[in-house]
Amino acid sequence: MSTELMRVMQNSKAYLQSVVLVLLFGLVPFLVHAQKASLDSLVKKFDTYRTVASSEKIYAHLDKTVCLVGETVWFKLYLVNGSTHLPEGLSKVAYIEIVDAFNRPVVQSKVALKEGQGRGLLYIPASVPTGKYTFRAYTNWMKNFNAEAFFHKEISIINSFRPIEESKAQSTSTPIIQFFPEGGNLVDGIKSRIAFRFTKGINSLANEKVMLLNDVNDTLATFQPDSMGLGSVEFRASTSEKYHLSLPGRNNLGGAKFPDILDKGYVLSVRDSTDKQIALKIESSIISNESPFVFVVIHSRNMISLSATQVLSSGKAIVMVDKAKLYQGISHITVFDMNVKPVCERLFFSPVKSKLKVQTNLSQTQFGLRRKVVLDIVTTNEHNDPISASVSMAVNRLDSLVHKDDANLFSYLWLSSDLPEVPDLPLDFFASTSNRKKVILDNIMMVNGWRKFKWQSVVEGPPLLSFAPEARGHIIMGKVTREDQARSRVLTYLSSPGLNIQVYGSISDDKGNVKYEMKDFYGTRKVVVQTNFSLDSISRVQILSPFSDKFSKRSYKPLILPPSLEPTLTSRNISMQVQDIFYQDRGAASRNSSIDTTAFYGKADETYYLDDYTRFPVMEEIMREYVPGVLVRKRKDGFHFFNVDINHKSQFDEDPFILLDGIPIFDADKIMSFDPLKVKKLEVITRRYYLGALSLPGVVSFTTYRGDLGGFQLDPKSVVLDYDGLQLQREFYAPNYETKKLRDSRMPDQRNLLYWAPDVNTDNSGQKRIEFFTSDLEGDFKILIEGIDQQGRAGSGHGSFRVRAFEN
Repeated sequence: MSTELMRVMQNSKAYLQSVVLVLLFGLVPFLVHAQKASLDSLVKKFDTYRTVASSEKIYAHLDKTVCLVGETVWFKLYLVNGSTHLPEGLSKVAYIEIVDAFNRPVVQSKVALKEGQGRGLLYIPASVPTGKYTFRAYTNWMKNFNAEAFFHKEISIINSFRPIEESKAQSTSTPIIQFFPEGGNLVDGIKSRIAFRFTKGINSLANEKVMLLNDVNDTLATFQPDSMGLGSVEFRASTSEKYHLSLPGRNNLGGAKFPDILDKGYVLSVRDSTDKQIALKIESSIISNESPFVFVVIHSRNMISLSATQVLSSGKAIVMVDKAKLYQGISHITVFDMNVKPVCERLFFSPVKSKLKVQTNLSQTQFGLRRKVVLDIVTTNEHNDPISASVSMAVNRLDSLVHKDDANLFSYLWLSSDLPEVPDLPLDFFASTSNRKKVILDNIMMVNGWRKFKWQSVVEGPPLLSFAPEARGHIIMGKVTREDQARSRVLTYLSSPGLNIQVYGSISDDKGNVKYEMKDFYGTRKVVVQTNFSLDSISRVQILSPFSDKFSKRSYKPLILPPSLEPTLTSRNISMQVQDIFYQDRGAASRNSSIDTTAFYGKADETYYLDDYTRFPVMEEIMREYVPGVLVRKRKDGFHFFNVDINHKSQFDEDPFILLDGIPIFDADKIMSFDPLKVKKLEVITRRYYLGALSLPGVVSFTTYRGDLGGFQLDPKSVVLDYDGLQLQREFYAPNYETKKLRDSRMPDQRNLLYWAPDVNTDNSGQKRIEFFTSDLEGDFKILIEGIDQQGRAGSGHGSFRVRAFEN
């Protein structure tokens, strides 16, 4: 081949390459426009998902996390909007449980929420064995989502009535490790970072260097885990090599295998590069002209802060993101390919500036027995400006049973509530501005990627929501069946016998489900559920448990109780029993005075107190003689009532809704045979009344003297059960020793929990003075305060003092 011909061919090849490049880059604007439509569609779907699947967060401040059976755990609940953290949760009911390692509940309760807050207590029964348990809290609305979103708190319960069994600690000689590639992938030939988490044997790794080796034992990188067992290294992965970790003097490391390395794929790395920006580096080994675009979406708590289309040049791109555009707290950085499929995700933590500061000022640091403690609480914002806030406060005696507890409302809302696993952080961790804090947070973000948020739920449409928010009260759920088959369009009734006349109706849906939205349903009540047996005597209604059957995957180290704890356990057990004996009548449960006791139909059109009239021995005579609003007729099938319809100046042509102590009675013959001497009051509604699914042709309501049905026998097909409603409120009892006479009282005072105040509100100057008294116990006491203001600023405060016996 001649030199000239070769030159012509080379020029032609160069020309063709230039033509291809021109065509390719000339198409870029059109491709960008087409892909922008895909990105806009994704953002629109996200907005729809956010609207439908709005979230709530709930936090519980416990007075203690180590308790004996027979003791009471007091708690304060904080419910906030999951996106804004404002205390404006829609739900008005919270569900509280203590479950064991096998997710079996040992205590359950329901608590009323008002303006995003609630309070209550749990009594630990003597049947509970010693061990680690989970205190969890959630709302009915939160049951629509993953149980990981529930509030969880590890607590220890000790049964001091049973001998302490010798426990052996699990061996931690072999550290257990997990691997987390940054962005989710390791790709052949692309340099990237991988994070490590040691879940066991952390203490044995102190001051030791871990080496990353290939299959020929070449050292590729070295790192030292921090005190929480976290660390990361950067290296270039290859599919032709195998990797493992090594510790000096260790034969092996247990745990998950090293992550698979992809032949082709995407890698995302995030660097906190400057004070004002973070850098997102996206790299792909997929041929660039096949996939020249990616989408980047950053969102935080279901709010998008950035969405963009990015062109890859030679399979690479760097996106600079202004920190000012990111929301506070955890941001999810997700990379999508051209098919809008998520291929990489990374979490990034932006500093939280809005914070509630809580300061505790004690009148002194040491007190005598039965002496007044004066505590001033001061709440300010991040700029030290005074603000009012709602806080809860516990004052506990420190002993060998009290565990260090650094969890707090601020760290929960901004960190723990959005991540499956967060190591224990110091109480003042977020107050630090050190680079070490940034490194720790970055490692935590990397080991928690691809968390509970699933983009598939966004792309495929809003999730099916089975549980309604309890915006007005507790919802009792049930299921209607007939011969074990779900029945639809069946009208059912739920009521509770008593002097407060409330009836709830529900028509079963196509799956047989019924629900009753209860009003002011407090305490343990007898509940009666039935259909109209005169029309349907076959259908049955089953009441379902309102507690969630979903559980998060949690594991705790075994509870180790050394024999040296025996004296402390004995002392605390004696203190508990003394308090129960001498003060069991204090702080008794009392019903909320704000409960509306008006009957569901309001003021009756006609009311008769039967003691005001001549007492007849037969109900028929009473109805005929002095109840003009009800006409009584006796036909072949028995008695019938027909109420006057005062609005239409006529009478209804069907039986009215007959009630006895709030229980629907569908057979007038049974009422007519009931002893009228047991009836105190009779009320009549002479108009059509609508109640939810019910259309009532008038009402005839009989009330006995005690509201207990007076021995009336309900239809055996009725479902009758004792049902726990919302907790009745109890007040924490704290004695007053203001005078010498009171201090000299011979009544023992063995309080380990000196003071519990769930509803403390600082004024507009951010101040509140609290006064309480010490007990007969010496020792060191700790103060822990949690709180939030109306703008969603959360914070904690703590203090301590000492109690010693002094001569009067």
